[in-house]
Amino acid sequence: MIARITDPFVTSRTTRKVGLGIPLLKAAAEACNGHFSIQSQPGVGTRVQVTFQRSHIDRMPLGDLASTMLTLVIGSPEVHWVFRYIVDEEEFVFDDEPIKKELQDIPLCEPIILNYIRDFLTEGIQRIKPKNDSFILR
Repeated sequence: MIARITDPFVTSRTTRKVGLGIPLLKAAAEACNGHFSIQSQPGVGTRVQVTFQRSHIDRMPLGDLASTMLTLVIGSPEVHWVFRYIVDEEEFVFDDEPIKKELQDIPLCEPIILNYIRDFLTEGIQRIKPKNDSFILR
């Protein structure tokens, strides 16, 4: 599966026969001097790493990264999510494992927890500001 994951006509979903997310992400990165890699080990996990040249004219807007990550964390709580936002030498890391460990059996979708995660992500991402357009986003 890992060898075919960037084929838009391959998906692990059963509700439809196409999978566009990973192929489009890979194409977007490569269109702007970026890079895409994926490693997976059964029973251990999968790591997707994507870089974008921030100043490239073809780089699409990143959108609302905090909301995207919040949706992933809440939508797939069984997954261990680690998000790294790096600009130049500055880095923000969000790892949901300590939060899940602290909460134990309390669901992540509780309003107070949703607000905490959203605020943590938003503040961390906004703290990492590029100083000019020559940086690479990883």
